[in-house]
Amino acid sequence: MAKQGINPKQIKLYNDTAVLYLLSAEGTISRKAIASKLGLTAAAVTKITKRLIDSGKIIETGDFIQNSDRAGRREVLLSLNGSNKLTLGITAELDSVTYSLCDVCGKLINKKTYDFFDNTDLIVERAAQFLNSCTYKPEQLIGVGVCVVGSVEKNVFGVWENEELIAKLENKFKLPVAAENNVKAYALAELIYGNVPDNSSVLFFKWGMGIGSAVAVSGEVVSDKDSTLSEIGHYIVDPRGKKCRCGRYGCLETVASAKAMNEEAGGMPFEEMVKSKDEDIINLIDQKINVVALALTNTATILNAKRIVLFGSIFESKSIEEKLIRQCGRYIADFNSSAIAKGSLADKSSYIGAAAVSAQRFFFGNY
Repeated sequence: MAKQGINPKQIKLYNDTAVLYLLSAEGTISRKAIASKLGLTAAAVTKITKRLIDSGKIIETGDFIQNSDRAGRREVLLSLNGSNKLTLGITAELDSVTYSLCDVCGKLINKKTYDFFDNTDLIVERAAQFLNSCTYKPEQLIGVGVCVVGSVEKNVFGVWENEELIAKLENKFKLPVAAENNVKAYALAELIYGNVPDNSSVLFFKWGMGIGSAVAVSGEVVSDKDSTLSEIGHYIVDPRGKKCRCGRYGCLETVASAKAMNEEAGGMPFEEMVKSKDEDIINLIDQKINVVALALTNTATILNAKRIVLFGSIFESKSIEEKLIRQCGRYIADFNSSAIAKGSLADKSSYIGAAAVSAQRFFFGNY
């Protein structure tokens, strides 16, 4: 149902976006079901769906369902026309850069990952090389999504200067570009493509080479401008700790990230640490799980989060995921396996956030 206190143009955009998100979640749906689920009149849905069909964003599938209210009357099913709309994604992590080509429904067409590099001209050049290796029609591309570590309001890291990179990409591909923090982008992807409910507060927690978090309230990801409460990776947990890339000392990221554990274990790769039978290594990992559980439950309590969604390379280890959930449950009984779980899109985190950011901005629309 349309929000109160907004003008007719905003109402139209809000309703269009709500219908597109519903189709993304349902796959196919009738006009009558849209009206029922969104609390709209049949006449309003007819206008909205005609507008979206005319714009090429949705199509009638050619399939029908029987209308139970009227004998012999069948309803036409609708679906997104998403497979014909593609997005280029560029996802930067502390140790890698991934290029991806997806449709606006989040389906991966192709991707390629490099070790991290910080030359913006090379970023653009490799993006062009990647697209040249893909099979697609240029008119199918609707935009570029860029996901980065850190805030997109500032320089990201190295020479990843947000505005400079956006300008270079826009000039090269003649396409609009949307940039977002990588954790917030993943949270958006879970809201669009995953199974996260949109009626509560959800904390998203990333644990890998770095540590990050984001919060979504009532189906919307909280932006940097709204709050920095959810920046769990930069909570100070050891006042005597090392200097963090954010400029502070003793941040959670400097204490418990995979990079920090690797350094503390004398350079042992984290993948080997997880498999190690050495008691010291096992104790080290358990200590870090405890520190993370404390930070996570405290953050969730402050934010009144009802669910915690986990993702990141560390959660490739099922045992660490289970230990963390158990430890959170020891601190706060409500944070058990029904409230904390690995994200449904966790295995797609190298590209799904970039796809979601671009699809939301240039296909679904912001309201």
